[in-house]
Amino acid sequence: MATLDESVVVVTGGAGFIGSHLVSGLLKAGVARVLVLDSLRYGDPANLADSDRVEVVEHCFGSKDDAALARHLDGADVVFHLAAEKHNQSKDSPAAVMDANIKGTHALFAAAAESKVRRVVFSSSLYAYGRTNGGPYVETEVPEPRTVYGISKLAGEHLLWHLAQNGLEANVLRYLFVYGPKQFAGMGYKSVIIKNFERLRAGLPPTVYGDGRQSLDYVYVDDVVEATMLAATAERTGLTLNVGSGRKTTVNELLDVMIDVSGKKAKKCSEPADWTAGSSRVGDVRRIEEQLGWRATTPLESGLARTWAWMNGNG
Repeated sequence: MATLDESVVVVTGGAGFIGSHLVSGLLKAGVARVLVLDSLRYGDPANLADSDRVEVVEHCFGSKDDAALARHLDGADVVFHLAAEKHNQSKDSPAAVMDANIKGTHALFAAAAESKVRRVVFSSSLYAYGRTNGGPYVETEVPEPRTVYGISKLAGEHLLWHLAQNGLEANVLRYLFVYGPKQFAGMGYKSVIIKNFERLRAGLPPTVYGDGRQSLDYVYVDDVVEATMLAATAERTGLTLNVGSGRKTTVNELLDVMIDVSGKKAKKCSEPADWTAGSSRVGDVRRIEEQLGWRATTPLESGLARTWAWMNGNG
């Protein structure tokens, strides 16, 4: 596919954080229609632009609702699958994660094949890799997920490749730590960024667990949307690609920038180390640059400034 112009697309999880930004990007790209399938447990239709090209259908993946998927996908050119039970939910409700992320994902991909959808882009996760330290994640390494969520994401990848054997075009994107406006809609997991911006806004010091040297790969949501749309139009398919900045940012460095961006005079508050102590989770992004010509371009300072503005009603 060379362009998404005039395409009919389906975005699962489209009322959520990344999904709603993706819908905005698709509308700007000139798609004819966007069907959003979302359970609305974490997402909010208010995140979406008011457009007659957008339709929202409440759908719970991994339930009896899946029987209607082929009908929903009828006439669609591209499916972007972002809907999932999240990492933190896997600790309390592993069965729900397995139902939504494996059973529901299989039903979606099977319906896509049945409905002759041209291409599926699956949003997977760094949690498919499993490890939490060592060098950057490389797409060719053998994944060893250690959480139910990570297992479910890797299973989703394999299910897609299984159905792609019969002609369904597909690409898989393993997102690193995505941040930006609308990241938290009232339910689910609050990231380090959202939690500490909330503390700064309340006049409280941001919190560091342990020595703050844990390093993560933060990538701004607009960059992620660009990569996701490129995966839908790229000439090559059958790709598994990391989507990240490719840069290490320690928690200490992150909070220093957040304090500067907020304009608050605050000192960091130390708490005992947690399970993230000594961890390093960064993606090798050379392959996505080679295959899609994409790289993250939003500096951390700019992305955090936009997130802070949104949290204060100015975004």
